[in-house]
Amino acid sequence: MKLRDFQQHSRQPATGGCVGSFSDSPSKPQVPSPVQYQVKMAFRQVFKTQARHMSSASRKFFVGGNWKCNGSLGQAQELVGMLNTAKIPAGVEVVVAPSQVHAATVKASLRADVRVSGQDVWSQGNGAFTGETSAEMLKDLGAEYTLVGHSERREKGESNEVVAKKAAYALEKGLAVIACIGESKETREANETVAFITKQLDAYAAEIKDWTNVVIAYEPIWAIGTGLTASPEQAQEVHASIRAWLKEKVSPEAAEKTRVIYGGSVGAKNAPELSQKEDIDGFLVGGASLKPDFLQIINAQNPTTNVGGAVNVAINGFGRIGRLVLRAAAKNPKINIVAINDPFISTTYMEYMLEYDTVHGKFDGSLSHDEKHIFVNGKPIRVFNEMNPTNIKWGEEQVQYVVESTGAFTTTEKASAHLQNGVEKVVISAPSSDAPMFVMGVNHELYEKNMHVVSNASCTTNCLAPLAKVVHDKFGIKEGLMTTVHAVTATQKTVDGPSKKDWRGGRGACFNIIPSSTGAAKAVGKVIPSLNGKLTGMSFRCYQVG
Repeated sequence: MKLRDFQQHSRQPATGGCVGSFSDSPSKPQVPSPVQYQVKMAFRQVFKTQARHMSSASRKFFVGGNWKCNGSLGQAQELVGMLNTAKIPAGVEVVVAPSQVHAATVKASLRADVRVSGQDVWSQGNGAFTGETSAEMLKDLGAEYTLVGHSERREKGESNEVVAKKAAYALEKGLAVIACIGESKETREANETVAFITKQLDAYAAEIKDWTNVVIAYEPIWAIGTGLTASPEQAQEVHASIRAWLKEKVSPEAAEKTRVIYGGSVGAKNAPELSQKEDIDGFLVGGASLKPDFLQIINAQNPTTNVGGAVNVAINGFGRIGRLVLRAAAKNPKINIVAINDPFISTTYMEYMLEYDTVHGKFDGSLSHDEKHIFVNGKPIRVFNEMNPTNIKWGEEQVQYVVESTGAFTTTEKASAHLQNGVEKVVISAPSSDAPMFVMGVNHELYEKNMHVVSNASCTTNCLAPLAKVVHDKFGIKEGLMTTVHAVTATQKTVDGPSKKDWRGGRGACFNIIPSSTGAAKAVGKVIPSLNGKLTGMSFRCYQVG
């Protein structure tokens, strides 16, 4: 039963005694009770959803993102990172159309199940056509789709016939085509929408013989960037007329299989309702495809808060650990560094310290700064200079996690100061006296969601714990002595100097092996409780850097 049939049926007087009967007899209708009304609405929603699912069983839901003439290379890479970590349902095809200058970079780093599209294509092959992009070029790039006939191209004077020739040539060369159509506000107000888009469709039909690789994108131009909104019912009405045209002018099979997507101001709020309409098979998204909202749109058929994407991370303390965290995160699409706090370092000096590192070499990427930001590969990272963590406005940058790498806030109480500013989790980059301590591969499976402040232990503990776990699990450890050969640290002296508490610690770091204590053996006992009290050890600080 289709939705319209159900609606007609539901308006007829009910005669049975089951739930949903709103009258005792056909001649004496009664006002339904609140419970009966809710039941009716629930059944209506079920049939509404089934109507969408039954009618589109052979049509995979399509979400296209048209980035248009937007963004820097850094922003394109950020969008790729967002998509690479996104939750994409198996029943959804995602396609993005970056600018032509960014397309190669996007294609090279984008996950394999997200397709790349051109924003337009020329109607002929390679040749003396300055400024044009041929289908052959897009294929060579690895693109699988191209847009044609977008409203912003038609405004430049492209006729229906020119657009159709572009589509036909692209299809001939093996590209799938997103064929755009749409009407202006004047056409809509004159009630000529169907007649207008039919002319556009007829032009396509004159050139296209096989519609297998065609997606039709309906753009109500009057509802794009104007503040006006097409209702889901208005969109469905036009989509139904397009499908009727396909059935009459192409074939019933094409009408059943060709996807007709909606391209009018789609956002996270209206996408779920639009996605349930019988003849709306997806979306062509403009501005929202440049935002995290795009992930919500991808999941519009089954809305969820768990849409994936990179985690917004901030760094408190831009010392040795803080800088290395940023270097590692710059290559990890799952981590989005959005802010740094350090009360002692200006943005100018931050850029310098990040660019040049004695151990790890020159930063592999672009760096710049202004008064309030450093820019890493074109992406802005907000910089704060607060002494007290409670004063850092992490919320302004939508920070989710904070890496606490100052070495000053290593207890649960002190590190929890970050949580007052909208932060969800804090990871301490040092051992903690009371925060849960984790070493990846050793005890990380014991982490629980209600742990908001955790410690990642020390460098030595991260080296010792995996080895101790393997030996202990395989053979068993009754007692152990460990030695860590440690790089010099910032607290040591470059030349001999006074050190009353630790005479050897006062010797020149670059010329001596300095024995020192280490808390790693004790920390391993926290990470592997069965080894608690069984290990002891010492540290030798040698003339090496790390």
